[in-house]
Amino acid sequence: MGIFKKGEVLGSQPSPGRYKIRITTEDGDTLYWNKRGGIHIVDEDVARIFVANFKPELFQVLPDGSLTPPDPGRTKQIVKVEMEPE
Repeated sequence: MGIFKKGEVLGSQPSPGRYKIRITTEDGDTLYWNKRGGIHIVDEDVARIFVANFKPELFQVLPDGSLTPPDPGRTKQIVKVEMEPE
């Protein structure tokens, strides 16, 4: 007889969902947030905060999906960011 339920794994917590950030540009292109050469995947809570607080006036996107300050002729204006399950 023990204090734990049979089959219960110690320290197991449901893992949060993982998400990509989908970026829509002013010309209708859809990209995924790219960081350090690959699609940036974040936990659900981070994705929700990022999407809720994203400031399109501060960042634009390069053709590879990297976020950067506006650079005329090189970056595209972002009109929407959304969470997408990994």
